[in-house]
Amino acid sequence: MPTGQIVKWGNSLAVRIPKLVAEEVGVREGDPIVIEAEEGQIRLRRRRYHVPSLRELVAQINVENRYDELRSGPARGKEKVEW
Repeated sequence: MPTGQIVKWGNSLAVRIPKLVAEEVGVREGDPIVIEAEEGQIRLRRRRYHVPSLRELVAQINVENRYDELRSGPARGKEKVEW
């Protein structure tokens, strides 16, 4: 079982994660984590981001956040495409 050590980092404390452990769970420098204290133990876990689907984003469109159509005039160059 890999072990580490708590070290001082400015006014805080830091823990170094051994390379083999980091590779096993797939974390890299800069990855966000959640730190929880429970019953005298410290738990670290990766913070998961939820990337919304197009359906979720479209469902959030309403009258208050929808822009009116913009008129840009007639096509003047290659922006006109005939299908």
